Amino acid sequence: MGTLVIDIETASPFEEPPDNSNDTQYFELFAVSLAYADDPNDTPETEVLFRSGDWDDQYTIDLYERLFAWCADRSVDRLLTYNGTWFDGTHLLNWARDIDGSADRDFLTRTETLFENHVDVALAAANEYEAELWDDQQILPDWKAYDLTGIDNDSVWYDDYDFPDNYLSGIDGKAVQGKHIGQVLGEKYVQNVEAGIEHTSVHRELTQLLRDYCISDVADLINLYTALGGPSLDDTYRRPATDIV
Repeated sequence: MGTLVIDIETASPFEEPPDNSNDTQYFELFAVSLAYADDPNDTPETEVLFRSGDWDDQYTIDLYERLFAWCADRSVDRLLTYNGTWFDGTHLLNWARDIDGSADRDFLTRTETLFENHVDVALAAANEYEAELWDDQQILPDWKAYDLTGIDNDSVWYDDYDFPDNYLSGIDGKAVQGKHIGQVLGEKYVQNVEAGIEHTSVHRELTQLLRDYCISDVADLINLYTALGGPSLDDTYRRPATDIV
């Protein structure tokens, strides 16, 4: 069975979401990270699809089209996400619904089909390591799940990349985090594209950092799925589109 992994990165260029908000109105699709393996024991192939323009709908549509084209070239029997029931699936379905309402597309149906055999690995990890959850947690951070299962999922460190002084001002921390993309990096990348400076060394370095981070989000998820039980998880933690709010 061919196994696909999807993880999305978002930005909030117009309004920062309130704390703990997951309302799609605050988020724009910035990138889609993908991994695929014909067999769970195979090393997966990976890809990162970045937004190719500003925040207009045409570039969201373009990202969807590239996502569907990439998946169409592979025999996908199972989709894995980490917390996709709450985040990735919710937003992909909502954006698809909005696009279908304003343009002649069938993105919602295609997204629902993609999520037909969706397994949320975060739910399995939370069940397996329930004792590790804090009082207010429902899902373990992915790095914690990897650590508990002994899977080496490398962090991406800013010091490994060469940026001008103050280029990354506003970012707190030494390792790249998803919230950094949402708050700073995603918007900075799109601003560079809008300005037509993709050829510059600083944009190439930013692209490499983002690519490395995005791949780290998907490359090891099949291993985590396998470590937690593999196909035995499929029925219990299957969350198709109809189960995603």
